[in-house]
Amino acid sequence: MFGLSPLVAAIGATLVALAASTWWFGVHRRRRAETRAGVQALAGMKWRECAGLVLQAMEEKGYKELPSSRQPGDGGAEFLLAKGDERCLLGYKHGTAYRLGEANVRDFANGVQLQGATTGMLVTLGSAEGFARDLARRYGVDLTDGDSLWPQVEPFAPPQMVVAIREQAAEEIRKGQRVGVAASLLLGLLVFGGATLMQPAAPLPPAPVLAPAASPATPAGEDAPAPAETAPRFADEASRQADEALRELREVAALTEQERIERRLAAASAVGSLEQVDNAAWSTQSTLVIRMHRADGIDTGLVNEACAILVQYEELRYSRLQLEPPSDSTAPVRWRQCQ
Repeated sequence: MFGLSPLVAAIGATLVALAASTWWFGVHRRRRAETRAGVQALAGMKWRECAGLVLQAMEEKGYKELPSSRQPGDGGAEFLLAKGDERCLLGYKHGTAYRLGEANVRDFANGVQLQGATTGMLVTLGSAEGFARDLARRYGVDLTDGDSLWPQVEPFAPPQMVVAIREQAAEEIRKGQRVGVAASLLLGLLVFGGATLMQPAAPLPPAPVLAPAASPATPAGEDAPAPAETAPRFADEASRQADEALRELREVAALTEQERIERRLAAASAVGSLEQVDNAAWSTQSTLVIRMHRADGIDTGLVNEACAILVQYEELRYSRLQLEPPSDSTAPVRWRQCQ
């Protein structure tokens, strides 16, 4: 199959499927699950607390709330913000049941003019209709729904709430990850079977050649002819490496639960012994929390050294690193993926 041996083709297809499954469930689906859980968590807060997170996110972008700018809106609140000479009216509507329509956009656009603002931002935990978005662009109003809002306010949310949201999202996709691994292995078996069937038939052996007359016994004192060398198991290096990778996958699959736990603890202990690390512990099956002695160098040697330890364990190869700064540091928490 494409000039590859059945074993190499099967392992290649399995690895590609595993990589795609890991990205789909570990990145794409996890991000969507975290966003859904984050919006629900914001909806469970009091509207003043949630609006405070929105204002912090706007302050990060350079907007400052003007004194006495808060006014009641249509089912929400409005805030007048300033950024240099720009005046922006921010409208916030709490709750996931909101579905912004054209009437909401027109009313808010009128409010922007009445307040003497130059721009407007209409924010809701709910959603916005397609026609409303088209109308908002004509009026120069920026619409932000719940899916777009959560990534902006997540850095300012309480840490315990963020951890709970990520745990909830991880639990949702764990089943999908197991299905993805099983499907990848099944694909590898199917590719191996198909490639084996497509292999050209082996040529017929040549006609037997009559053996010459038996030679006399080797005289005493002379060496007997050396036996023929045993043919190597694989004809090329790629096949040997593929067989080694398949062997490692089989060994990981054969591990008991206790052996998996011991391997995870050994990996965390090895990472915790690095020079920049205070301690390391697993928060989930796929997330290793690393608390550092100092907040600098997050994206340089530490990540490479930690990943070099984790990739020694096949089942930990795609782990995610949660880099925690010291407790007295104001640096943010960073996330890194080994592979």
